[in-house]
Amino acid sequence: MELLRRLFINRDFGLLFVGRLVSQVGDGVHYFAMAWLVLDLTGSGAALGTLLLTASIPGVVLAPFTGVLADTLNRKTIVVSMDIVRGILMLALAGTYAAGQLTLPVLYAATLLLSLCGVLFGPAIAATIPGLVKREELVKANARDTFSHGATGILGPIAGAFLLGGFGYLGIFVISGSTFLISAVSEMFIRFPKQQKPDVSADPKADFVNNLKSGFRYLWQNPGLRVLMAGGILLNFLFNPLFGVVFPFFGKEVLLMAPEHLGLSQSSFPVGMLIGTLLVAFLAQRVSKIKLLVGGITIQGVLIATLGLLALPMVYSQLSALSILGALALPLFLMGVLNVQVNVPLQVMMQETVPDLYRGRVFALFGSILQLAAPLGMGLFGVLLDIIPIYYFFWFSGAAASVTALLVGASPALHRLYESTLQSSDDGGAAAERAETPGRA
Repeated sequence: MELLRRLFINRDFGLLFVGRLVSQVGDGVHYFAMAWLVLDLTGSGAALGTLLLTASIPGVVLAPFTGVLADTLNRKTIVVSMDIVRGILMLALAGTYAAGQLTLPVLYAATLLLSLCGVLFGPAIAATIPGLVKREELVKANARDTFSHGATGILGPIAGAFLLGGFGYLGIFVISGSTFLISAVSEMFIRFPKQQKPDVSADPKADFVNNLKSGFRYLWQNPGLRVLMAGGILLNFLFNPLFGVVFPFFGKEVLLMAPEHLGLSQSSFPVGMLIGTLLVAFLAQRVSKIKLLVGGITIQGVLIATLGLLALPMVYSQLSALSILGALALPLFLMGVLNVQVNVPLQVMMQETVPDLYRGRVFALFGSILQLAAPLGMGLFGVLLDIIPIYYFFWFSGAAASVTALLVGASPALHRLYESTLQSSDDGGAAAERAETPGRA
């Protein structure tokens, strides 16, 4: 029992953890299969880039508005209903495929709707996690959330590859839909924390606009968050299309990898994430969050550049299939370890900084702004794949990521943001000590 408590932190976070783990496995299976299906139908990097561009549109356009909903509506209702809708949508895709009516336009429409549900779901979850655990448990909670992403990243591509061979696309759609519904059932039993909601007036439209403006104002008036946003925009422009478009195209069309080998190579990244979750709590107590952030991104940039060497025809043409698998898996594994050391401290800094009243809006706006460059990157990288040698993508992205990390780490505003979280933590600890010893002045 003690082991379960340490793993899940508490009952409600444990239910959230298990539910998300199940649904994310299905999500990983689905997106692996979708990428493979588009390449099967077209063999075009541009078509795959268009699909991912479609998926990114709601995150850019609608996330600021869904953040307002996460602060004003019941977050539990949002979370449960979005998983139900996604489950039904996946089962509808299964029926469409069985009827022989699944075309590229249908895939694009379904991807758009799934993404919209995710945009509603994400801010509600991000705003809820700090209320489910104690402040000193935030690193552990975010590490476990990252562990969930890592585990699903392992199981998703592997399961997707083998399910594709065993059951085809129909089986994948049915399984993905079922996992969303299972997740919804788990979330129904979570005791969501009481929300601090904005004041309301007799004019709901004016309230919505004012709440949206106040979220923008809070985010923009924090220079440290602005620095993180600027760096995040550039990194998303580089990383999202690199791993969403370039890497699948590289594996399937250039290296001619079997689905199982491509799935295994992609799974090495989340394996690294799992290892990273075991290290992050230890490192976060000994290394500043800024050093973890900057160092993690810089070294990932170097590892991405090394993949460009593998992309040289004179290199990969001399390697066996197993050698190529290993040459892809090792850098991706190390990047997975480092990715956790970047994301968990970043999430904790924001959770410690932003009060619950603004949390839904700020997290949604932050995510939306970070995604601004992703659609451009998806479309641009997809088109350029048919024109430019693929190794240039890895070399450019790796070098640009490392330079971005160093510039962000040198920002005085980011250091002030980090110092404010330390001060807030000290104040919170002192307040807790005074509460436990009321006789002390």
